[in-house]
Amino acid sequence: MTNTKSGSAGKKLFSGSVLRVGNLFGAALASFFLMPLIVHHLGDRVYGFWSLASAFIGYYNLLDLGLSSAVSQYMCIALGRKDDAECRIVFNTALALQLMIGLAALVATAGLALATPWFCHEPAAVPLFRKVIVILGINAALGFPARIYWAVLESELRFDIQSWIALMNLVMRTGLIIWVIFAGGGLLELSWVTLISTIPAIALQVWFARRQATWARVDRRFALLSRVRSFFSYSVYSFMAYVADVVRFQLDPLVISALIGLVAVTHYKVAGILAQYYMQIISVSVGTLLPVFSRLHGAGNRSDLEEAFFFGTKISCCLSVFIALILTGWGRPFIARWMGPSYQDGYLPLVVLSLAVLIDTSQRSSMDLLYATFNHRFYAWTNCAEAVLNLGFSILLARPLGILGVALGTLIGAFTIRAIVQPWWVCRVSNLHYTKFVRFLAGNMLRALLVAAASLAVVVWGLRPSYPLLIASVICSAAVYAAGSWLLIFNRAERNRFIGIFRRNDLAMNEMAASIGGTGQ
Repeated sequence: MTNTKSGSAGKKLFSGSVLRVGNLFGAALASFFLMPLIVHHLGDRVYGFWSLASAFIGYYNLLDLGLSSAVSQYMCIALGRKDDAECRIVFNTALALQLMIGLAALVATAGLALATPWFCHEPAAVPLFRKVIVILGINAALGFPARIYWAVLESELRFDIQSWIALMNLVMRTGLIIWVIFAGGGLLELSWVTLISTIPAIALQVWFARRQATWARVDRRFALLSRVRSFFSYSVYSFMAYVADVVRFQLDPLVISALIGLVAVTHYKVAGILAQYYMQIISVSVGTLLPVFSRLHGAGNRSDLEEAFFFGTKISCCLSVFIALILTGWGRPFIARWMGPSYQDGYLPLVVLSLAVLIDTSQRSSMDLLYATFNHRFYAWTNCAEAVLNLGFSILLARPLGILGVALGTLIGAFTIRAIVQPWWVCRVSNLHYTKFVRFLAGNMLRALLVAAASLAVVVWGLRPSYPLLIASVICSAAVYAAGSWLLIFNRAERNRFIGIFRRNDLAMNEMAASIGGTGQ
């Protein structure tokens, strides 16, 4: 496969993963500090409208119908085949579709603005709230065609560029929000901040995408209606999986509110937020391998695809076990320090949710393999099945066990689908040896758990509700875990690959697959 213009593919994947995780932490910290500042500045009522308007605009993501994932997939397949003409067709056809979706978002915004009096019961505030909705709607509409340029960068493996753009956007938006608040600005100014910080990010996406890919040029001759059907035949299952994820992870508060009470929702939310960040860390770090799988599949390189899959699975296991260790080992004192001792009833749900996420994220590469090889239909249906199990058992266990029962519902669904059904089916549709894969997965999981136990044992002194002790002990534990993983989980060939990423003198870096292969299964 072709190397991109600057540096080795391995270094880009590694730096992109690190930067994406850094952005996630940066966004979390910004949210942690900005939320109370904005709430106190705007007041509960105005902030409530801001949250409501943001939620409404957030539903616009459903208009995408999974198209973004389909576009990235078809771009990667074409790149794997070294077919620039097909890349142009995919790019221009998808851009035309997303422009139409953006126009639909503008029409929806107009309708939402007209409906403002229905959920704003103070006539004097209607003009202000309408302006806010229109600005946020325009911001969302601009984002749809921008997704195509984002997909171009992803297909070219430029996760590092994506991350720097996202970081710039975060810094700019955060700085402008702080300036607006201290300058006495209100809701309208904050909505303008959202739009103003988005426009430079979109401009940079377009500029870098055109620079990285010569085929990413607007040309209506390459926008073919015949390609639309193939896009949606892929994206419909991505959309199904997305909706199922909403049921799996966003309906628990509704179940708790209906069967237990509103107070319990807040306590459960503490565990839910931490579990969500767990999933996001794995997604942004290991998810960079999806376009690599797609390229290898497009090139018909079966052996390197299998090597990359096993290596990705090993990385997923290693990272997932460590984050689960952090949440279960440090969760109780952290919750006590962060939210107060009265919220420690959220710790056991956190442990249960961490186990559920561990089962899921340790096999992140399995999901990516299904998407890369056009077998994601199975993932969509199993996601739906897990959503049904999750919701059913959560409702069944909510009254007798409280918020712990709701968390157990999530674990039961995850164990049934991810631990029992998914490995068998992935091996079947991907022509992998089932016993070999299960032994590989279980062996790496066991080694990672042993290293995690050792890293926890040496830092028990830091499991106290004190930020300095918690931070110091996490750093020490991470150092022990990294050293143990380096020696016991990754073999010599894999260690040399990692070293080669930094030295750029590993000859195998000349090929994409080799830069992530050599798992020594």
